[in-house]
Amino acid sequence: MNELRRDYFTDRRVIVATERAKRPTDFVRPGTPEQPQNLESCPFCEGHEHLTPPSKATYFFENDILKHEPDVEGQARRSSWAARIIPNLFPATQARPPEVHSDQLMTASGVHEVLVESPDHYKQPQAMSDDEIKLLFKVYRDRFEDISKLPYIKYISEFRNYGKDAGASLAHPHSQIIAVPVVPRVIKEQYGFDYSEVIAREEHSARLVQASKHAVAFTPYASAYSYETWIFPRRHCKNILELTDEERDDLAVVTRDLLKRVKALLADPPYNYGFIQSLSDPLHMHLRIYPKLGIEAGFELNTGININSVPPEEAAKSLHDVTL
Repeated sequence: MNELRRDYFTDRRVIVATERAKRPTDFVRPGTPEQPQNLESCPFCEGHEHLTPPSKATYFFENDILKHEPDVEGQARRSSWAARIIPNLFPATQARPPEVHSDQLMTASGVHEVLVESPDHYKQPQAMSDDEIKLLFKVYRDRFEDISKLPYIKYISEFRNYGKDAGASLAHPHSQIIAVPVVPRVIKEQYGFDYSEVIAREEHSARLVQASKHAVAFTPYASAYSYETWIFPRRHCKNILELTDEERDDLAVVTRDLLKRVKALLADPPYNYGFIQSLSDPLHMHLRIYPKLGIEAGFELNTGININSVPPEEAAKSLHDVTL
């Protein structure tokens, strides 16, 4: 029988349509694969640094020590690197303090950056080594720290879109960082919620996908999307700055493993993932992965109630059973 489930901490409802459950193979999309991008024109590839604005930070190894420095306007740019932070050419926000015109209108001020995750055009996070994914999460940490120093910033969103259907305009592996002068409502709704109880319960439930020394990954009870997965550090931290290096590295590896499971099970689908974290308010930071397997149609848009055709218990088992 189909079920109407309620979210852990909000009044969000989800219909889990057990009677129309789909197998993983049902989500494989037939048709012509996307044509590979011409690497000669990819602005993010190594050797094409001149095709982007000057970096805010370029990460590189010198004598096996990781360092980072910005590009200097008018000087040759470093062509051997591990990751780059560049301004978005088409920013959603402008880097200046907000001008408040009324309680309903202010300027869209903030930060909008692109994190080029690798010089390798094909090195997506699901294909990264332990060292590579750990470096990526260190860059997430560093950018969060730097942007949080801007006094008008209230929320920092670090996320990635993989595949055109998930919103990625370029195939080269990259994340985005958007910081805004307000806290989104969906984030405020989670303030003060005790996720430690949820983590303890889900670690021993049929929704557990993977657990490690410092992190737990599970499909949430009221999953709004098929194969939606949440990854929590065990220790309560409000943002990535509060994680120890060991905890952050563990979170990175578990995230990479989950992406590998999604790729193997669902034939490399488009997906979105993003961090949920806070600058100062009580929140248990975590990361959410959303495989892009369908669309929100009339009922979802009209009611805010999603219909999930894969029970999270079945999704968790399928993901867990993937051989890494």
